[in-house]
Amino acid sequence: MGKKLRRAGVILAGLALVWACLVSAKLRGENRERGVAPAALTGKAADSEAAAKLNSVGVAYMGQQRFAEAQKQFEAALAADANYALAKLNLGVALHAQQKSEAARAALLDATEKRPNDAYGWYNLGLVLKDTGESEKAIEAFEQVAKIAPNEPDAYYFIGYLNAQLQKFDTAILAYQRAIDLYELHASAQFGIARAYQRKGDADAAKSHLQRFQKITASKVGTPFGAGYGDQGKYSTAEYATNGLLTAPAAIPVKYSAQALAASGANALGPGAGACVLDFDGDGKPDLFLVSAADGGTSRLLKNLGDGSFADVTETSGLKISGSGLGCAAGDFDNDGKTDLAVCFADGVRLFHNEGGGKFTDVTQTAGIKREKGCVGLTFVDYDHDGDLDLYLTNDPGSSGGNKLWRNNNNGTFTDVSGETRLGAEATGAGLVTSDFNNDRAIDFVLAGGSAGELVLLNPREGAFHPLMDIDFTKMGLPAGVGVVSFDFDKDGYMDLAFTHAGAPGISLWRNVDGKHLERVALPDFGWKKAWGIAAIDYDNDGWLDLVAVGEGANGGEVRLLRNLGAGKFVDVTKEVGLDAVKLTEPRSIVSADFRGNGETDLVITQAGGAPVLLKSAGAAANNWMELDFKALNDNKSAIGTKVEVFAGPLVQKWEVAGASGYLGQSAPMLHVGLGNQKEADVVRLLWPTGVPQDEVKLAGKKTHTVAELDRRGSSCPILFTWNGKEYEFIADMIGPGVVGHWIAPGERDVPDPTEYLKVPGKSLQERDGKLS
Repeated sequence: MGKKLRRAGVILAGLALVWACLVSAKLRGENRERGVAPAALTGKAADSEAAAKLNSVGVAYMGQQRFAEAQKQFEAALAADANYALAKLNLGVALHAQQKSEAARAALLDATEKRPNDAYGWYNLGLVLKDTGESEKAIEAFEQVAKIAPNEPDAYYFIGYLNAQLQKFDTAILAYQRAIDLYELHASAQFGIARAYQRKGDADAAKSHLQRFQKITASKVGTPFGAGYGDQGKYSTAEYATNGLLTAPAAIPVKYSAQALAASGANALGPGAGACVLDFDGDGKPDLFLVSAADGGTSRLLKNLGDGSFADVTETSGLKISGSGLGCAAGDFDNDGKTDLAVCFADGVRLFHNEGGGKFTDVTQTAGIKREKGCVGLTFVDYDHDGDLDLYLTNDPGSSGGNKLWRNNNNGTFTDVSGETRLGAEATGAGLVTSDFNNDRAIDFVLAGGSAGELVLLNPREGAFHPLMDIDFTKMGLPAGVGVVSFDFDKDGYMDLAFTHAGAPGISLWRNVDGKHLERVALPDFGWKKAWGIAAIDYDNDGWLDLVAVGEGANGGEVRLLRNLGAGKFVDVTKEVGLDAVKLTEPRSIVSADFRGNGETDLVITQAGGAPVLLKSAGAAANNWMELDFKALNDNKSAIGTKVEVFAGPLVQKWEVAGASGYLGQSAPMLHVGLGNQKEADVVRLLWPTGVPQDEVKLAGKKTHTVAELDRRGSSCPILFTWNGKEYEFIADMIGPGVVGHWIAPGERDVPDPTEYLKVPGKSLQERDGKLS
């Protein structure tokens, strides 16, 4: 073997220490005995709702590394409903996590027979068979996954891994390459194919893929598989049930009452444009910032007094800026725990740092942000997943520049990366929302309106964004978009989109089909001439997200509320809730929050032709609800970009914590979750922006929960390579002594064993320079 190949082998050996516990490793469980008690079959009628709740809690326990407790939950689910095959699948996963391989194998074989088209079952069966040394059967299991989900790369990775173990390197390389073709940033596939080429004798190809692996991991755009539960691919976890309700329940009586928004200590509030809900003083109550629409007006900061009233604190806040503006955005850009503010004024964007004590300082210049005229809408977003918030703004098409993306340098300054990301090619001058459109854990951008048209721009994690499609509204007979909001109205796990338009019909709804394209959904026709702000809310707390928007009809400005009935249908309930009596003058933004903390979603509407309007809700608290307030640790402190799923009996819901959305506005940072008739959430599952999952169990309804991000930083374990006379040969990963700081549960970390014995074949360990190496 030549010097180049030996050098590649040494490099691979060293880098293997960076690769946390390759997939052949397994967690050491406290309970290593084999077997499982049979589910109690009592002969009583199946209780499918109880089984679903037990299953959800069990999956959450798996995420908390409480495998034995999870096993009991799945067994109890099977006792409640002996035919609940999903619980049998998850039981197999729990058994495997405890190294009860024979029982896990039996449970998963049974589950795959009952759920033959479920990729989770076959994938976890493949992992069990891999760990028990049944490589050929494991390959067959992963091939079943590839048939069910042909565009998921992880199954191809394991097909490559197992063929490499069998020394079928050509077959392994083909499988690894298929994984890379599907997802070029698949770090494990890049490492695996490098080793396969090395062992085949192709040093140049090995070096190329090894360099790619190094770049992916060093830049943190991709993470190699680890040994822990859930660290071996998308399907390597237990599986939650999908939504069990096809339609929304019957409506309950809810009424909105309108009043001019007023604040103590202030003159009458004037015409407005943007509106942002934020908790600027950290007291847990949603406050308001209103952008003036009048040339001689003053934007206002209003402190929420908790009873539906506000105090104007603009004078002492440092935010007393005269002149007109448009959009605003709130977020903690320097991660100091205090919410900062960015505003589009007539003379350009301004960035205000929250100093605490109700004081803000204009740091636009020191942050390096250019105050170019033409700013319309803006949002904070962590587009590069580095843990701090970047700033994106849409400029008016008539301005000198295009849209702008300012990357946070993590030192109080920003760099314009509009060109290299291709997010600033054209000015759109309208609303925007950031969302993981295709569920690849990268934040994408959805832009409404402008000369560029409506765009879904996909985030490749490195390099330039690229459009999923050009949503050509003109070909569909639709005018340009104005505002946009993302929400999962059909509970399929993908974020759908709703737009407002600069002409009739004023509003349109689009179903996200598997993150690949959009499909229009019919909505009632209001006869609107045009529309502006839009928001997704659960106005009646039934667990189904509804739509509210402001626009202009034959009789002037108005607000409309569409109730989600499920099955892709919406009905106009504006009159039923009393909103038909609300008359508006040039409405602009609409934002939502539970301003009174009573479990009911209130609304604020700004008007370019009048004072802002506060719409107070009454009656929604008859259904159960909860508020979720997020406190990030290793992610951006505003938790923007966090994915949230709530499981409450048969009810399943999904949100993303957004920055700005709709048009010129940003709703409350807290999530208001309707629970319908469920008294608690069985599980609240979070996926923080940096990819760390977290499961909270049994959160009571009718209260606010503060959810703090757990410290779940990764562990590492060394890998043993030995000199065999020609090269350093991979032997095994050292699990016992090497798992340093592995997270087990809140407040609990693994304690490494001081020793571990490993048998090394004599031919694999030869002297080098007189010493075993």
